[in-house]
Amino acid sequence: MGTQEYEFAEIMVDKLILESFANEQSLYHTEKKKPSKANLDRYRHRLKWHIGHSLSMRQKQVIRHYLKGRTERDIAKKLGITQQVVHIYKHRAIKKLYKYLIT
Repeated sequence: MGTQEYEFAEIMVDKLILESFANEQSLYHTEKKKPSKANLDRYRHRLKWHIGHSLSMRQKQVIRHYLKGRTERDIAKKLGITQQVVHIYKHRAIKKLYKYLIT
């Protein structure tokens, strides 16, 4: 039986790269920084704009009722649709808003 040889390349790692990794926070890091008022205001403005301009008419209706604290059942009665349809509109609207706000 023959022997197999494996070659391993040495990788030079710059000290600055190691330090930059050490300064980054893990995804599991639990300490949260409090967002500044300016960032919150900008985020609210973008959210309002996208609700008004990026969603379908029905999605806007559902999200506005939802933001007022109404339940899916109450929204369904008010709009004359089933609770499951309300859930679908809400889910799609939130997914769309998330996509626009993250980018």
